[in-house]
Amino acid sequence: MKTNPSIASDSEVSDGQIETCVTLVTDATRKGTGTALRELIKNGVLNKQNIERVRASGHEVVAAITQLVKEKFAEIAENIVDRVKLISGGVTLEIDPTDGKAIIHKAGDVFTGYIDSNFKNWDLNVASGPTKKTPVQVYEMIKDGTFAQIFGGMSDDLDKLCLTQNQIIRFVQDHRKWLRQDGYGTFFLFKKMNEFFVANVYLDSDGPYVFVNRLSDGHVWGAEFRHRIVVPQLALET
Repeated sequence: MKTNPSIASDSEVSDGQIETCVTLVTDATRKGTGTALRELIKNGVLNKQNIERVRASGHEVVAAITQLVKEKFAEIAENIVDRVKLISGGVTLEIDPTDGKAIIHKAGDVFTGYIDSNFKNWDLNVASGPTKKTPVQVYEMIKDGTFAQIFGGMSDDLDKLCLTQNQIIRFVQDHRKWLRQDGYGTFFLFKKMNEFFVANVYLDSDGPYVFVNRLSDGHVWGAEFRHRIVVPQLALET
């Protein structure tokens, strides 16, 4: 059976696109390698004698770089960011504007299953300022990690990953189908003063449950449970 040429041309990667990627890697590698070599020389790791041994083993360097490029391009193509993978890429998800006044501890009409008393015990009953309509994305864990590893792997600037408590409440109200089902968690990062916290939302027959942990909590979450993470869409693009 012959392939429709028009369909094939729309889906196939062109030689020009491949060459553009090759140029990207070549230029970046040339600059990065020069910087790396100068640092090794400065630190005394490389010298006039052993650098020739390195040159003679160039095939090993090429093999290592090739494997690294292959893995990194695959990660980017599959929307993988460290320990998580984007699962809402083809959908527009937005949290409507809020006045910032709603707080989780008093949202019993939304979290009908249970609300962690630590929202009160840790003095987290603090309203935020108003927020505009906010595009968000949903990720799914693909590798074990602590909260610090999960969110830290997504951005160096954790502030960009935060939602307000009011926005978390609104997401649960308006986008419930995007919460992890079957009793497993969906994680939201929020902040009070200079400390970060994670709201863990679970769905059960009684409705949504919500617990709270500090970002510094050392518990390792298993990727096999496919916990979800909700963050502002622009957080990973800036």
